[in-house]
Parts: sequence; structure tokens; C-alpha cells
Amino acid sequence: MMTILLVDMVVADAAILASALRVEGFDVVVTRDANGAREVLASRPVALTIIDLMIRSEGGANGLELARELRDAYPAMRVLLTSSYHLSERQLERADCGVSGFIPKPYDLREVVDFVSAKASSPPSSRRLWCVERPSGIAPRQPALLEDDSRTVAESAAVAQRR
Repeated sequence: MMTILLVDMVVADAAILASALRVEGFDVVVTRDANGAREVLASRPVALTIIDLMIRSEGGANGLELARELRDAYPAMRVLLTSSYHLSERQLERADCGVSGFIPKPYDLREVVDFVSAKASSPPSSRRLWCVERPSGIAPRQPALLEDDSRTVAESAAVAQRR
């Protein structure tokens, strides 16, 4: 059974996604911050980690910093970022965090589960970025972040936290 680590401070979001992934046969471990993620990774192999960009941990580690840490420590593991603040592929590339994709919230569970299944079973060399489509009719919470692709992920996260 393949293990997925889900790192999200929003318990309701994490519980819903974890349930959907478990129904598909994945072993899902949920934690709220970077420290919890490190503990899980030290105790068991994980094939894929989904990190909310806006997590906060002691010492200030956010989702982007955790993604970079995991890229360096576990190069074969897939990492996906998720957030209600949409990031473009260009922003993710500029962030140099090694993620395999971005899942905007709110998300369609079926699309996310299908995408996670494909990413988890693809060969390690398959690192093409992919973004789950936002359900039609749902606008991003912060449209300004979509308009300026020149902003870095860190700048976008800082703007979002000030709002």
C-alpha cells in the first residue's frame, strides 16, 4: 500500500481529501505542520506529500520551505502544493522548490484523486508540472495573485497573509 503524507493546518480540508484517497486504496497520514511531517518521514516511507502552501510551524517553516527541504532530503518523493491562493506554473518554477504540481482550493475531489493516483504511479523522472483545474464558476479568493506572474511564490504568500 502506497503512503501519502498530507500536511494541512485546515483539519476539515485534510480530512475530506484523506478520506477520498483512502477509498482509492492509499494509506494517508495527516499532519498539521512541518515538524509533524518530519516525524512521519523519519518513521516510514512516503511516496507522495501534499503540502498546503500556507502552513506555519515553529521556527517559521512554511509550505514552500518544507517543499524545498523534502526535495533535498527525499529526491524520489513527489511533492504537490495546495492552497486557496492560486500559483501559476511559472511561479512554481521560479520558486525552485521541486514540486510536481499545484492543487488550487477548493478542489474537485475526483480530479485530485485521479491526479494523485497518476503522479504516485508514474516513474520518478516524470516531474512535469500539472495543475488541477479549478471547478468552473469558482473564482480564486485572491484574483490579484493570478494577474501578476512576475511575483515569486514567497511574495505571493506574503501578500496573501497580509490580507
